[in-house]
Amino acid sequence: MAERRDFYRLSKRIEVEYKVIIDKFASTGIAPDTSFTDSISGNGLTLLTSKKLDKGTKLEMTVKIGTGNIDMAGEVIGNRELSRGQFETIVKFFQVDEPERQKLIKYITREGVKSKPGKK
Repeated sequence: MAERRDFYRLSKRIEVEYKVIIDKFASTGIAPDTSFTDSISGNGLTLLTSKKLDKGTKLEMTVKIGTGNIDMAGEVIGNRELSRGQFETIVKFFQVDEPERQKLIKYITREGVKSKPGKK
C-alpha cells in the first residue's frame, strides 16, 4: 500500500543552517553548519550533509526561502550514505510556529507550481 503524505513534497535545493541540540538548546558558541535540502514539505525535509547524523539527533534549523528565513527544530528519523562523505538525512519537524509553517507551505506550493512542465 502506498504511503499517503499530509503535505506536498518539493524537490529543490534550499539552503539550511543547522546546529545539533544538546540538552534542550543548541550551542550558541559554535557556528552553524550549512547545507542544502534535497526535498522539503510542511512537516519535514531531506538534508544533504557531509557527516552522518544519527537517528534521534535533534536539530535547530533556519531554512532560507525566498521570502525570508524560517526557524524550526527537527529530529533525524533516518539517514543513508549517498557516497563517501555525503549523507542524505531525513528530518521531521517537531517544533515550528504555525504561522511559519504556513509561510513554508505557501512557498512550497508556489515553487511547486512554477516547476511543473509548461509553467513559467
